[in-house]
Amino acid sequence: MGKIKAWYRSVPIWLAFFLFALAGLGISAFFANRVTGITYFKMVRLKVATGFFAYEDATEEIREADTSVKVDAAAGDETSVALKTFELEPEDYYYSFWGNPEDLGITLTPREKLEYKVQLMLSKYLPFLLYSAGLLCAALLFWYTKLRKPLKLLEKASARIAENELDFPLDYQGRDEMARLCAAFERMRGALEENNGRMLRMIDEQHQLNDAYTHDLRTPIAVLKGYTDMLIRYMPTGDMGQGEVLETVRTMSNQVTRLEKFVNSMNTAQRLADVEICREDVEPEKLTGDLRETAGIMSEKSAVSVEVESALDSGALRLDPAVVGQVFENLLCNALRFAGSAVRVELSREGSQLLLRVADDGPGFTEKELVTAAKPYYTGRARDGKDHFGLGLHICRTLCEKHGGTLTLANSPAGGGCVTARFET
Repeated sequence: MGKIKAWYRSVPIWLAFFLFALAGLGISAFFANRVTGITYFKMVRLKVATGFFAYEDATEEIREADTSVKVDAAAGDETSVALKTFELEPEDYYYSFWGNPEDLGITLTPREKLEYKVQLMLSKYLPFLLYSAGLLCAALLFWYTKLRKPLKLLEKASARIAENELDFPLDYQGRDEMARLCAAFERMRGALEENNGRMLRMIDEQHQLNDAYTHDLRTPIAVLKGYTDMLIRYMPTGDMGQGEVLETVRTMSNQVTRLEKFVNSMNTAQRLADVEICREDVEPEKLTGDLRETAGIMSEKSAVSVEVESALDSGALRLDPAVVGQVFENLLCNALRFAGSAVRVELSREGSQLLLRVADDGPGFTEKELVTAAKPYYTGRARDGKDHFGLGLHICRTLCEKHGGTLTLANSPAGGGCVTARFET
């Protein structure tokens, strides 16, 4: 039964409907022939059908000029009647014809007239009704077995999607048009679910950014407010010396500079949503050379050595070199801050993706940092002691996702942090 169902779902809709219609017409023809034959038989047996005659091989004997015909009447006797009108039809090996009873001089009772008319009407219209009923039954059966289930599934799926419920599978096996329609609807549902998840993540990240903005702005604003109040209170009375005033102003200037940098970082984070990926064909040798040159410039004033290795083949890469370069700069800058003495950069391919792996020999990531380090404005304790806003890994992750890839944080087996950026090529 399962094989038959699988075969039936692989039959195209037009062919299935044609087969159902053909079967309906065949069954209708069978019953129509039987009903018509029974009707003719009843007309012969009726007394009102005395004008019904059957002759075997009597084609030459039946002529319009004949005035008398030897008949086998319903009563069983032989009589001669005058025929004014008759019709001739082939029926197997016989030729049947009947005349109008009134023209034959036959007197019919009301019941016989009604029965005669009913049988004559059935012989004319009942086959048409049977064929119509057969086609209707075939159409209903075709609807129930071929269209009802997939259309019901699509209706339920559209209702759930309208209610913003996307976490459900739409499973309808087959190879016909309805199966392909359900598969296309499932792909659309999957795309909507993915886009919805991406939008939710963006909203969550925006909330995190807003929280980070609020948190990080409080400190410099509080410092500026405190020093401003102090200057307003003590400068007019002369209780503050010139040196104290200059020191206070210098501190306030540092806080203003910090606010300026923070605002610039906010603008950078906000512009990430507007970044467009412009792919082009890039040779692996050129990409590796550009990254080595960037690594040399960035590590020139650092005591940390940077080694760039490439395992890429000779095939061109379809990617955005500016985005890859920006991700590499952020990853390398982050690695140089935490590295002890060396940073190792590896380029390779994995399927249709480019892998950029940056590993350092520093302290590595803590369990908490493996989860939160790529979030906006997360700052760890770097060796350089400088003030950082914690956007580097967040920018890298956002750019990788826009390029169809991912950003993965891990610790190297030998120790130190290891960040892997993937780009879809």
